[in-house]
Amino acid sequence: MPTPASRAAARRLIEAPPRPLPRNEAHRADTVQSAVFPPPSSPLLFADGDRYEWPVTGDVWIRNAGDWQPAPDGGSGHLTDAEVRASLHRAVVARKPDSRFVPVSTGEVMPGTPLHSPVDARHLNVGTARSAAQYVRADASGDLVPVRDLVAEADEGLAYDLRRTITLGDVARLLGVMLDEQVRPEVSYHVAAGRLYARYERHDADWRGVGLPPMVECLHVFVLSGSPAEA
Repeated sequence: MPTPASRAAARRLIEAPPRPLPRNEAHRADTVQSAVFPPPSSPLLFADGDRYEWPVTGDVWIRNAGDWQPAPDGGSGHLTDAEVRASLHRAVVARKPDSRFVPVSTGEVMPGTPLHSPVDARHLNVGTARSAAQYVRADASGDLVPVRDLVAEADEGLAYDLRRTITLGDVARLLGVMLDEQVRPEVSYHVAAGRLYARYERHDADWRGVGLPPMVECLHVFVLSGSPAEA
């Protein structure tokens, strides 16, 4: 059973809720934003709708029916899962922010098998996975970014202290806290995509208006990796 200390540690890993970007900084679908950090990990599995980006060149590939297709087709060629995974692995090892992985967001219905309790979260069959990278929905566009990139928007120094990947035990503790303590939590495990989804509501921490702050929806996606968690 989770201890108060483990719950406190898990709670610290739950980052701030999404906030809209100022109008002049809003994300444009045809713009590839510069990466702040190298990719946190090389995913164990992929899902259709995932994106692989090269911010320096502006190249973007979107996975469709298992094939990574350039978007738009600028003659950069198609890629395979193995090629994308290998490229991300090289970026992780070399600590280069040249490429970026953007997991597909979820729709109204959470993909995969629902998890209803912290016990469910602690007894998952994750195959050969050894760690997970946490992505959060960062702005009004709905794009998912690594936790470190979101934290760096406010405090880049603090972001350097965050681990790129966390242990599967940390993931289970985080999901347990969300299920126990957040408002209207939903958690699911999508085996075929190798990732866990967690969605809940909380009051907007950036609210500066009169009265109670409005509720905002938060989304966390834990992308499983075959590499060990960062120490």
